[in-house]
Amino acid sequence: MSEVFHAKTKLIDIKDWEELIVILNEQEAREYGISSTDKVSIFYKWKEIVLNADLSKNLVKPREIWLFKDVSEKYKIKANEIVWISFTKTDWDALDALKKWIKGGKLNQKDIHSIMKDISDNRFTDTLLTYFSALWFFKKTPDKELYRMTKAMAETWEMLHFDWIVADKHCMWWVPGNETTMIMIPLLASLWIKMPKTFSKSITTPAATGECVDVLMDISFSKKEIENLVKKENCCLVRWWWLDLAPADEKLIKVAYPLSMQSFSRTVISIMAKKYAIGINHSLIDIPVWPTAKVVDRKTALRLKKKYEYVWKKLWMKMIVEITDAQEPIWAWIWPHLQVREVLRVLQQHELRPMDLQNKAIHLCSKVIELVWMAKWKKAYEMAYAQLKSWAAWKKMQRIIKAQRWKNPNIKSEDLQLWKFKKEVKAEKAWTIKKIDLKLINSTTRTLWSPIDEKAWLYLHKKLWDKVKENDIIYTMYASEKSKIDMALDGLKWKKMYEIK
Repeated sequence: MSEVFHAKTKLIDIKDWEELIVILNEQEAREYGISSTDKVSIFYKWKEIVLNADLSKNLVKPREIWLFKDVSEKYKIKANEIVWISFTKTDWDALDALKKWIKGGKLNQKDIHSIMKDISDNRFTDTLLTYFSALWFFKKTPDKELYRMTKAMAETWEMLHFDWIVADKHCMWWVPGNETTMIMIPLLASLWIKMPKTFSKSITTPAATGECVDVLMDISFSKKEIENLVKKENCCLVRWWWLDLAPADEKLIKVAYPLSMQSFSRTVISIMAKKYAIGINHSLIDIPVWPTAKVVDRKTALRLKKKYEYVWKKLWMKMIVEITDAQEPIWAWIWPHLQVREVLRVLQQHELRPMDLQNKAIHLCSKVIELVWMAKWKKAYEMAYAQLKSWAAWKKMQRIIKAQRWKNPNIKSEDLQLWKFKKEVKAEKAWTIKKIDLKLINSTTRTLWSPIDEKAWLYLHKKLWDKVKENDIIYTMYASEKSKIDMALDGLKWKKMYEIK
């Protein structure tokens, strides 16, 4: 073990939201072999916590340690407490296993466990995480290794357990406007099906479920709070980052985020490890397929389906994989606030509700109802539709909003209004829309800085096979800065969202 020294805690009102950071006095840290790229262990109330170290020349005094708010809240550390600190090294077994994999060797169960344990314990640096994450794009991973990785990722940290049937729905890739989850969770929970839904930071999308749920309610809850939410409401809609369940996955997601890329093998492990860790035993996986989606064809989707089937059978889970069409956005708004508005319109049965979103949500709910043996075929579909029509799903959503600490469970869909600043893009000539490029929609929306900037979004005025006249508005961009719109327009000079004929 490295040399240990003690320091008094000081709390600072700064959150990183991703990293768990402490700040040490630079001179003192260097005396103990700690640099600004290192990890440190702090020992508090007989528990070791591994954190990222930053150094300060003048702000932090010797024998002081400044804790970011993420750290003090997560580990319940108060100001003016004495903690012990030491330099932290990556475990040699984990390093040897990673080197072995880089050189083309096969990992055994011990290798996999040591890597996942070190990642979970926060001992892997970002450099090592990047090596490990990138390897998935170049190595063919056997199904048996997928299963071992999934199991190790879940079991190297805490796990949740709920009694009886615990169900879940997961969409493997974001289709613009496809926010079925926020309809399905309250609908199925209103039928007394346990639905503990968790989500990570979006990697490849500008407005995934987490960003949308955050519009309506708090999404950061502890393990104990989640257990209470599920006990009280049969469901929850919470962000995964705040939990100590499969933490290795969140760390791998962080290094994948800048390139918006994640291999299919990593995706399978990520999805299945989280379901296993939170106690899911019945799940629906939605795989949207289209040449401009993440899964480009049915052949690839079927290959993925087999991988899911192998892993879930080994984990003693029951699952359905639905391969769905993703040739165009489910709805026109590509922005969390407006996608939530469409969700509320469906739940509140507003006259302007998007029927394609409602129909897909009901279809997927009927599949979950079948999966848990409540009803079959037409009866399952009718049961799901009845929960919407009777407002039972909306009443359950109101209870969830209230339980998850938000001020207005009586919010109306039309309370979510549009922003004023915009750039309309018009058609230069008359044509018919033949294809829509979902990947380009995704990258354009991210260029506008969604979801980080809540004022950045995109509205598609035209859908597949619509006839367009000269000077018709085809889409509108919104951003808080003109420069963001200019950057998005530059990216569209040589590529088009719409293929025409």
